[in-house]
Amino acid sequence: MLLEANFDIQQVGGTLEWRFTRKDGDANPITGKYAGGIYYTVGEEMRVRVRAGCYKPLKSFKVLDCTLVTLPQIVDIAPKKKAQFAVPSPFVTNESVVVTGGSVNLPAQGFVFSPVIKPEPEYFELALEWDKHLTVGQSEGRWEISFVITVQVVIDDGTRDGITSTRVFSFDPETEVGTGTTSPRGP
Repeated sequence: MLLEANFDIQQVGGTLEWRFTRKDGDANPITGKYAGGIYYTVGEEMRVRVRAGCYKPLKSFKVLDCTLVTLPQIVDIAPKKKAQFAVPSPFVTNESVVVTGGSVNLPAQGFVFSPVIKPEPEYFELALEWDKHLTVGQSEGRWEISFVITVQVVIDDGTRDGITSTRVFSFDPETEVGTGTTSPRGP
């Protein structure tokens, strides 16, 4: 799965435009019971790509910090029983990151330049892709997920140093992990 997070360095708000994609197309359904959320399957690997855009030439772009925060939701509740919550994170420790709780830091030095296909000739874009991945664990459940990233972008204004902007952007959809045995479109 690939998480793509996009922003315009001159945008007024701090909300990222985001998209989750995978080969089967069911990562970010727009219909059915998981509409508007993210649907993972157990054992899935997730990569992260961030794209900066602007109508002025971009000199450079770097990630200063990047964090994924997961808030477990109730997975089982019944009368006279204590509510059961999902584990702190759907992600588990792998060779790329250590996951100990609800916050996962993606090391900034792991973001490397990635090619960009320019849809508009007058719009400038740079992209960085995290060269590692997160692994979805064996626990099924539901989480609220937030993605917060601090970036530094230098716009070319004709001077030697350009204009530096440091911004924080985020998004926070819901997510669910399933076994992959039922479709997100299912009953």
